[in-house]
Amino acid sequence: MSIDYEQIESLQRQHNEVLLHNEKMCNEHERHAISTVMTLGLFPFKDGDQWCFLWGENLQCGISGFGDTVMSACLDFHKNLKEQA
Repeated sequence: MSIDYEQIESLQRQHNEVLLHNEKMCNEHERHAISTVMTLGLFPFKDGDQWCFLWGENLQCGISGFGDTVMSACLDFHKNLKEQA
């Protein structure tokens, strides 16, 4: 059995390209989420042991996002905002 090193190298390059593409898409999604909360003038605050973004007077009538980190709360807010639209 012979090892085709060129094929392995080609597969590694393709895999790296996929990883770079996924990272770029993730970064763009994060930038868009951050831009949204900044445009709305929102600031993160702690609610219990999680971070929260809230757009509105309260959790019942507003749109919120929660997460263990500020970024995860921002992404959750962005997801919930898109679902409300």
